[in-house]
Amino acid sequence: MSFWPSIDERRRIRFISHILFDNQLGYFVDRFRLRGSLPFHKRIKTEHFKEDRLAPQRVLKVFEELDGSFIKLGQLLSLRPDLIPAEYCEELSKLQDKVTPFSSLKAIEIIESELKKPLKELFREFDDKPIAAASMGQVHLAKLKDGTQVAVKVQRPGINDTIASDIKLLHRIARIIQKRYSSNIIDPEEIVTEFERYTHSELNYLKEAHNIDLFYEHFSKSQTIIVPKVYWNYTTGKVLTMEYIDGKKLTDMSKFTPAAKKKIIDKIINAEFEQIFMHGFFHADPHPGNFLIKKNGKIALLDFGIVGRLDPVLKENVADMFMAMIRADVDAMVDAASRLGVSTEGTDNTKLKQDIYEHLSSYYNTPLDKIKVSVLLNNLLRMFRQNRLRVSPNFVLLAKATITLESIATKLDPRLNFVEIAKPFVTRIARERMSPRKIAERAKNKISALVDFTAAIPQKTNAFITELHDTGQDLRRIDADISSLTTEIDKSSNRITLGFLAGTLFIASTILLPFQKPTEYGLPWLTILGYLTALLVLFALFISMLREKKI
Repeated sequence: MSFWPSIDERRRIRFISHILFDNQLGYFVDRFRLRGSLPFHKRIKTEHFKEDRLAPQRVLKVFEELDGSFIKLGQLLSLRPDLIPAEYCEELSKLQDKVTPFSSLKAIEIIESELKKPLKELFREFDDKPIAAASMGQVHLAKLKDGTQVAVKVQRPGINDTIASDIKLLHRIARIIQKRYSSNIIDPEEIVTEFERYTHSELNYLKEAHNIDLFYEHFSKSQTIIVPKVYWNYTTGKVLTMEYIDGKKLTDMSKFTPAAKKKIIDKIINAEFEQIFMHGFFHADPHPGNFLIKKNGKIALLDFGIVGRLDPVLKENVADMFMAMIRADVDAMVDAASRLGVSTEGTDNTKLKQDIYEHLSSYYNTPLDKIKVSVLLNNLLRMFRQNRLRVSPNFVLLAKATITLESIATKLDPRLNFVEIAKPFVTRIARERMSPRKIAERAKNKISALVDFTAAIPQKTNAFITELHDTGQDLRRIDADISSLTTEIDKSSNRITLGFLAGTLFIASTILLPFQKPTEYGLPWLTILGYLTALLVLFALFISMLREKKI
């Protein structure tokens, strides 16, 4: 990466500076030392560069006006309350990824290039007009040769280069923010790195296709949930072909009766808890636009670009927290919550546990219908962030998905008890843990680990003895080296002493000259004796050094 930004980057930086200035955020332009990128008539408006509150509404407006990759960045941030405060997440969740569709001719060109066949050989029908368009790609309706109706998702041309350029620029901006604007609230570099990871996954349609396949397998026998089927012969990294599902969006629920709304939201939440507690693989962005209601009452899941995965340990910790909530066991909630994060430098674990306890103690003896999971999880994430605790991104995605679903649920059915719906799944996990099969499985794993450990004892003992022997030899060598060093230090000390003695005798003999009678040689006897002794000492020292040099 070159030190100087390119012409395009400088143009983008100027554009960002204008947007910030026009939204009364000139303070940040000044703090990041970007004032020079503004025209003179804006630079001289001193009052526009005073510090002002960074309101969530202003942040939303800035992201909307910056458009492009910043829309995707804002959407990612809305899913990460561990990186930015919850009120900003809530505001950024309103971002809509709506862009002008690109040419259908270009879409056809990409399809033919990726699938290595002319369009007429691939599809019986292909609708030129896309049914949806976003910053990453657009969707066209088509029919396969056998008449199956499909949705063909085509990646926007040049999007890889655009995203790469924007990420490069975002890294530059993040470094400027980190250098010029110290803050404990956010870590700009971490945010950009997360964005880079997500966008690279989203740009590879094969990854999304694999996600869809997993969901399709998990819900293949479900009576309530539908997942589109992937047509792998028509899918590549830039083209994703899947079953077309027709239905009403969840956003059109106002036309449904209260009883119908309750049934639908129950099905959605049950499906999400099944994904979390049973499969350990869940849809991480369950906003209303990603659900379709079929005429037969089934719910279709859409858009699998962002998913979460729970390893066995994380799944157990999450289940423990929900079990503790159901039992209103505050101590168990604190214990489970504190196991969800990893301490980093600067984390005070005692303070963290105290903060969690103080917050969760309000849930003591609280009825289930009074527990707001969204409030609890938001506060936990806030406490983790404040105490510098690193939390698994998958837990954050789970928390955000749960918060989003509870928000949807309370709008459709204000009396819905979120924790009560989770109860059967958590109880099932608790029963499974105590089932003979699970106990036998754990015992088998423990015995297997013990057998492996026992079998490794001779080898590890030999290695230990060898290490001990080597250590003993090293210690003996160190001891010999120390003895040699001590001898050398003694010799050096003796030489310094002799040299100092010779010098002292020479100086003292010279000082005594005026106080003695001169002899026939012009010098007093005492001075002559001092000089001779000093010369003898120096001669002995010289001989000693010569002998050592020969050795």
